[in-house]
Amino acid sequence: MDQKLMVNLIAALVPVVIGGIWYAPFVFGNILKKANGNADKPAQSGGRMALGLLVTYAGSYYIASHVLGSIVIHQHGLHGMLAGQKDVDTPGTELYGHVKWLIDNFGTNYRTFKHGALHGSFTGVYLVFPILLIIALFEPKSWIWVAVHSVYWIICLAIMGGIICQYMPIGL
Repeated sequence: MDQKLMVNLIAALVPVVIGGIWYAPFVFGNILKKANGNADKPAQSGGRMALGLLVTYAGSYYIASHVLGSIVIHQHGLHGMLAGQKDVDTPGTELYGHVKWLIDNFGTNYRTFKHGALHGSFTGVYLVFPILLIIALFEPKSWIWVAVHSVYWIICLAIMGGIICQYMPIGL
């Protein structure tokens, strides 16, 4: 199996696994139900739960494969700058040689779990938290709702970012 695909599939499992723990009744599930005024409603089960897990995995795969790599791997900026250049993928051309030299010499800079986790957590703090806060202000939702969901995504994006940054191959 392709290493990029494998890394994305593994990173996409993070929100499913952490969500299973995070939203369990004995962690934050009952707190959220109470904050939402649903303390007397039963937890989801059966088909709705299965659909939720499937959509979570699919959405998390999209985040891992199309969003986080560009955020946590700085070398993607090089590819973005050169997108559309016909010689970038043609071995033997001058541009290909320059790009290959850059990747060979700098392709592993800042490629650690810790660095990816840092940028993943920044994504949660500076993108997800404001979005959830805006939703909470207009719905309205409680501060507990914002905190529980925001911290969940900050943790998930940190771990996903770490996995992607550490293990995602990059090259020509």
